[in-house]
Amino acid sequence: MIMPPTAVKRPFNQTQSSDIVSEPIQGTAIVVIHPGSQYLRIGRASDTFPQTVPHCIARRHKSSGQKNYEDPLVLRRERQHADIKSQEKIGIRQAEDAIKLRPTIDGSPRIPTSFKQLASHNSSVQAIQSDVLSQVKWTATEYKPEYLVGEEALYVKPSDQYDLHWPLRRGCFNIHEGHNGTPTSVIQDMEHIWGHVISNLLDIPLKDLRHYRAVLLIPDIYNRDDVSKLMTLLLERLGFGAAIFHQESVCAIFGAGVPSACVVDVGAQKTSVCCVDDGLSQRNSRVTMEYGGCDIDWAFHRLLQMSAFPYKECRLGNRLDALMMQELKESHCHMDQNTQGVLDATIHVKQPSKKITKYSVKFGDERILAPMGLFYPDMFGIQGKNLKRVHQRNQGQSSDPLDENYLIQTQSKQEQSAKLVAARKKAEQANQNVSETPGELEDSRLDAMDEDSNEATDSQDISIAGNKTLAEENEKDDTSALLGLDDAILWSIDRCSSDEMKKKMYSCIVVVGGGLNFEGSQAWLQYRIWTKMPAHYRIQLETMDVITKAKDMEPQLTCWKGATIMCCCDTAHELWIKRREWEKDGVKVLRERTPFVW
Repeated sequence: MIMPPTAVKRPFNQTQSSDIVSEPIQGTAIVVIHPGSQYLRIGRASDTFPQTVPHCIARRHKSSGQKNYEDPLVLRRERQHADIKSQEKIGIRQAEDAIKLRPTIDGSPRIPTSFKQLASHNSSVQAIQSDVLSQVKWTATEYKPEYLVGEEALYVKPSDQYDLHWPLRRGCFNIHEGHNGTPTSVIQDMEHIWGHVISNLLDIPLKDLRHYRAVLLIPDIYNRDDVSKLMTLLLERLGFGAAIFHQESVCAIFGAGVPSACVVDVGAQKTSVCCVDDGLSQRNSRVTMEYGGCDIDWAFHRLLQMSAFPYKECRLGNRLDALMMQELKESHCHMDQNTQGVLDATIHVKQPSKKITKYSVKFGDERILAPMGLFYPDMFGIQGKNLKRVHQRNQGQSSDPLDENYLIQTQSKQEQSAKLVAARKKAEQANQNVSETPGELEDSRLDAMDEDSNEATDSQDISIAGNKTLAEENEKDDTSALLGLDDAILWSIDRCSSDEMKKKMYSCIVVVGGGLNFEGSQAWLQYRIWTKMPAHYRIQLETMDVITKAKDMEPQLTCWKGATIMCCCDTAHELWIKRREWEKDGVKVLRERTPFVW
């Protein structure tokens, strides 16, 4: 199968990096890093699978009596509002109705379970203390290490005076007003986590990293300042010899082995949708919703409480209980319309250095209702600003004064007017039978400035019209409402620039990340998209593939695997950024070398 080419940038002077082209690429000398909000996946490009560790760090208190700080796994501030119960009930009712409307495989209606009947049994269940001692143990801290990483950090005893930090939250730097909530602290946390994993799990001494290259996967909706800090982390603080960035969605289609697709990434704390055509992520199609697998954990726990979950001491603010709820979700939740009725199960509560406690539980429809929250996010009970994010315009960076903002501001009014007229004519010719959306008109204006660029700027519209355009107002409105997963996919595909591209996206949807890794999720997602997509596309499509496990690989690994393929392609030779180039040119070299539009 022909793999999609890497995005081509405008020609630039490569005299300083010509030595990179001549060097052969060895997969054993390339470290691929995929950082997530909950897990870090890292390994050599030649490895079959990456090392997967919790992306967290526990730091010892600098002074005695210091209050403990811990970033929560599941709980979030967006649920602290008065309407949470009514909002949650609306989401549950919508999910129940959707399940009733879809028939089973034999055409018969699905029979729902009763929360009251389940509660009548579960409320009478008593805990059974077994004679088996739990294998879970607190991390030994007698030698008082300055910090602990991964699993060791998760199982630090609360009384041992350590703070627990997760450097990434919902795909962004975990910036907050609490302890260690600054960008500098976040970078330091990632330096220690990544360095520890590289030296201890990959067996690469940190002093030898100058002989290695790094590939870092970043979200499609990224912050340029954060990306610049990450490049400094790789080349200057960790000391890699060279580095390169790739977008997660583009890596996903390489990992799945398809040239074009609508990529759906359901992670632990965020869900992203982006259309990728011939290896290029489409800017207007990028959207991120701030919910994911951890919100399904929360919804599952709330549904279990409605059926009188016998482990009444379960508190999701306790990280051990949160991890147990995640394990229950992964082992019992599903999206199989044909699996119905009551399930008898035994849950094991494992506390460190204590005997295992058992509960006999009856599970009902909460097993399918909790994952349905991805289609009905009201079930998650979250409210707030910026819960839905789209790609924002480049505001410019002080370290890159000659960016597209500078070019626009220095253009004469005649040049701007001529290019705008040309762009409008081009748009009219390309869309004679299709009404053009404001977002597409904005792209046409940008193409007039630079055919390789799809980054818009406020200054362009201000200099031409003297005020904000309608496209900017629409973009602002787009961020106001939180979308369900199926609606987000439809929104993303609808933002593609042509009917032909939209047909490509509808015909192939690639799901990555572990948040939607449930039995029956493929059929449900295909059903939801097929019933909601415009009718004329249903007539035109020959096939509609929803790929949830590309090449029989776990969806959590698809992006990482795709990055290992991309970094060994011939086109990667000219993209590596060396440390001396970064120190000399800074963010300007990123603008020229990244395999996507910076």
